Amino acid sequence: MSTHLLRTARCLRNLTIKQLADEARIGSSTVWRAEHSYPINAESRRRLCQYFGMTARELGLVEEEQTTLHVEQAGSGSATNPHTAGIQRTPMVLQKGFQQEHRSGTREPEIAQEQRAGAWLALNATELSTLFEAGWTIDEVLNSLRVILRGAQGMPPSVRQKIMQIKDIIPSSDKHISMEERVHLCDTLRQSVSEGWQRFHTMRPTEVLVSAQAQLYLVQQTHELIFPEVRYSLYAGLYNLIGAAAYLQGSYAAAQQAYTKAHIAALEGADIWNMAQNLNWQAIIANVRGQYESAIAHIEAALRLIASQEGEAYVRLRAHLFTDWAYNASFLQDAHQTEEKLDASAKFLEKLGPHEEFDATQWQQMAGSSMLNLKHYSRAVNHLETALEQQPEPWIIRRARTLMPLAEAYARKRELDASLVTARHIVPLLEEIDSSMLNQRFVEYQQVLVKAFPHEQRAHAFIQSARPRPMLTEN
Repeated sequence: MSTHLLRTARCLRNLTIKQLADEARIGSSTVWRAEHSYPINAESRRRLCQYFGMTARELGLVEEEQTTLHVEQAGSGSATNPHTAGIQRTPMVLQKGFQQEHRSGTREPEIAQEQRAGAWLALNATELSTLFEAGWTIDEVLNSLRVILRGAQGMPPSVRQKIMQIKDIIPSSDKHISMEERVHLCDTLRQSVSEGWQRFHTMRPTEVLVSAQAQLYLVQQTHELIFPEVRYSLYAGLYNLIGAAAYLQGSYAAAQQAYTKAHIAALEGADIWNMAQNLNWQAIIANVRGQYESAIAHIEAALRLIASQEGEAYVRLRAHLFTDWAYNASFLQDAHQTEEKLDASAKFLEKLGPHEEFDATQWQQMAGSSMLNLKHYSRAVNHLETALEQQPEPWIIRRARTLMPLAEAYARKRELDASLVTARHIVPLLEEIDSSMLNQRFVEYQQVLVKAFPHEQRAHAFIQSARPRPMLTEN
């Protein structure tokens, strides 16, 4: 990708387009035009040159002069050195360094590569720093990058270059990509999507959504290069992930739209795994809307779909589906069906170890929530406490979704101290996760707390201390 010299200079000073426009006293549109190689007037060029203390040539503002920006070779007038091909727009300060290295005969290829890499790192780090303005931390940015780079690392250089130029990859480009490269691309994209799901429990919904959208863009841009049997599974997995993140954000309509796209992609690819997963996610959306019979119908359809499938992954999925069936049955106050489906799920899990998809720890969590719905509060506490003891600390979303019903179960048992101790663990998690759905669930807990202890000052003091965090509004 060719980076305009003005953009290089701007990014190295950590300036946005608007900030540069304000500093140079020109319009933002003028900066944008210049960085996209459109001509600008002489006065605007003069002001930019004055601000940076550089010439129009060094800023890439004179079109006819840009073609002369190349690395000189020692003892030769040729500009076809394979180590320096394609860097005609390298920042002028780096080009001077390259020229000196060529003349002195020192480590020319290695030094040039390091300097180019340094410049790119500075430029792209500056672009990524925009996320800081949206409240991201360095760790959150790096976590998202790890997921995305997993897919990007398998792309042939020609493919990456096309993506960086924001151009569509056309079918004719296939002839430049070997079969080995296509296989590697498909493998790394699959690993990337898998890692995205693994990090679903440890990242904020916003991080998950941004990462999944970035992964989706990579898949879309390499669409023609991905084998069809892999392509639709990638789309289905990513749309399901986008829907899951939207669900945690409380955007149920957006989640449903994503699940619809995932379902279509899974059907196109005859992908039974993602079809079943999609049906379960649709059941979750039906549940939050109070449509428990509809949720159970989705789960039954998923179970029929995987009835003949074998392997550990499908055994685990059956356990997950039966547990979700029990959870919905508990909302309908069907104790017999709740117990029956929980027992069926537990049998599937007997020989399975921990896993982020579904495991015995999550079974305990769901069983506890189901018992809470059935008003079996002591059993709910036992299940939820067991789940809490077994959960890995980084799985912040699962921990929040375990602590919430546990705090409520203690409140309904009229155990104020235990309820408040549990609730205090929830508050920092909610701040870290930033999930509208979980925030609403916390408000519902506070309503239970006030109803259970209407005259208890400690309950009201806790609610007051939660400000400005998600809280119950007192009338």
